Amino acid sequence: MNYYNLLKISFDATQEEIRKAYFDSAKKFHPDVTKTLQKNDHFIQIQNAYETLINEETRKNYDSLFKNVVKKDESLQINAYYSRSVLPLLPEQQLFYLLLDIFSTRDINDYELPTLNLCIVLDRSTSMQGDMLNNLKLEILNLIKLLKDDDIVSLVSFSDWAETVIPPCKIKDIGKEFSKILTINASGSTEILKGLQEGIKNLNQVENEQQAKLLFLITDGQTYGDEDQCLEVIREANDEGIIFQAVGVGQDWNDDFLDNLSKIAGGETQFVTTSQELYNLLKEKLTTFGVIYSKSVKISFNLHPKVKNNYIFRLHPDLSRLEVSPEINLGSLYSGKHIRVIFEFIIDELPAEMTELRLSHGSIKVETPSNNIIMNRLNYDFSRPVLAQTEKEKIPPIIINALSSLSLYRLQEKAREDVQNGKFDNATRRLHHLATHLISKGNRDLAKTVLKEVENLQDSENYSELGKKKIKYGTRSLLMLPAPSQED
Repeated sequence: MNYYNLLKISFDATQEEIRKAYFDSAKKFHPDVTKTLQKNDHFIQIQNAYETLINEETRKNYDSLFKNVVKKDESLQINAYYSRSVLPLLPEQQLFYLLLDIFSTRDINDYELPTLNLCIVLDRSTSMQGDMLNNLKLEILNLIKLLKDDDIVSLVSFSDWAETVIPPCKIKDIGKEFSKILTINASGSTEILKGLQEGIKNLNQVENEQQAKLLFLITDGQTYGDEDQCLEVIREANDEGIIFQAVGVGQDWNDDFLDNLSKIAGGETQFVTTSQELYNLLKEKLTTFGVIYSKSVKISFNLHPKVKNNYIFRLHPDLSRLEVSPEINLGSLYSGKHIRVIFEFIIDELPAEMTELRLSHGSIKVETPSNNIIMNRLNYDFSRPVLAQTEKEKIPPIIINALSSLSLYRLQEKAREDVQNGKFDNATRRLHHLATHLISKGNRDLAKTVLKEVENLQDSENYSELGKKKIKYGTRSLLMLPAPSQED
């Protein structure tokens, strides 16, 4: 038993980090909480790990067992691109952009990639009845056939209560469980919390550090009264290394709510209108998850008092606005792929005597199941010189391209905020501006949708639900730039 992996800490963890990891694990596995023999044994192992690593002498003796073990993944690379090489002294706030490019130079063999533990959480509420639910069930059956023999799958259906239709089992052993999907019938209202809790319970039935746990929510409706509890459940799942993805079907689901859930876990929310679109989406996702190199990449920020982290958007491997917090889950890292994330900082007026601004320092933690020490940490320090007078300089093309594509998505975000605040004239102007840019880029169908929503705003002072989602996810899809290569 590897004590570092047991506590989910890096080989260079500080005593404070060891204590925190122990207390976090103890809360989860303490006998007063779990009441199961298996979890009690795990709690004893956690105690042994803590007692060994918190003492300098016993830790030194324990570390001697790892003389020939690779303790740090040297293949991980982080490139930082700044919007300016030098910060000017200005009598006002200024925006500053940082783009991080994270990737691994190591070639991963198939046997090193983690197996997948997938739980599909399917909304079976009354609104799903008819062709939509029947077609979704058939597409999920087709999807499961794409999994590898040693992958694990489970399926939960929910409305105002949740049940496990297929318990966790390996694909090669699924047997008669497979056809149970066809027995799902629509009834009841939508209570997403119950579905999430049941799905997470299934994922946690199989304890295997080498697995990638994926919770996939499919819903066409809105949940009422349990939104905060859902957010907390996903935060806890994220802490446990569970990857979360959401799919909204049709027009009546709450896109802001699902986006907030996805932000927490470093995942994304997708929008589909047909069962075929859902199958294509899930097929693409499963293909991607089949080459997971790292289950999560998390960055912690220690910002200078003059600096505020204002906006974060992941550009690769999938598109999502991320939650602004002291530690941010950037998502999963895939073999041969990059994570690219752009940060927008607001910098307050700087004092005249300042010569260098330490924007932020901290660490990037990477959880890699194929490594001997699963948790790795890379420390960073992002600083820029400060000058009273600076020459005009070119912004790096990689940042210009990202901001150019992101500007349309942010334009629709601001239009939605205007509508929520009753500023309908502002929203209309922004949407006209958005439509003009879309037409210039050849996206006429999306531009027509935008102009149709301008008419809706003028007639009813609100968006249509379908049009609102088409604009949001349509402008987001414009950010799908060609995937970067290792040579970029």
